[in-house]
Amino acid sequence: MECMEEMSGGSINSWLIRLMHCYSSVNFKKFTALGIHPGQLPVMNCIYRKEGISLRALADAIHIKPPTVTVTVQRLEKSGLVYKKADPADQRISRIYMTEKGKNIQREMIHLIDENERILIQDFSEEELEMLRRFLERMVNNLRQDGGSPKHEE
Repeated sequence: MECMEEMSGGSINSWLIRLMHCYSSVNFKKFTALGIHPGQLPVMNCIYRKEGISLRALADAIHIKPPTVTVTVQRLEKSGLVYKKADPADQRISRIYMTEKGKNIQREMIHLIDENERILIQDFSEEELEMLRRFLERMVNNLRQDGGSPKHEE
């Protein structure tokens, strides 16, 4: 990170890496204070939005391999944030639900994400933010056209 601190120009790639590193560091501190690893965030978000989702559907939705999702869900279960329940129509399928504790943590995470965005975009005008959104969308679309990234649901 020391070389990055000295950057005054630099490539877009270097700035994106620097931004993601700083943003990840801030998130890591805030989320670990809640007892959540930032890597668990996509799993928590998906379960929160789609209560009763199956492990397979969860893995597909967040583009993570099923064994990785299984380990993450087990950790979240052990922390008392989610629970699994057999599907009444097909006992082979486990459905995942949030506990009240998990829902409370999720609401706090949403608050932290909103706070982080507020900090991230302070001192930008509405016009600058709209321009930034358009630039970022174009960058994502450029990478997708080049075959670099799957489409993610928002």
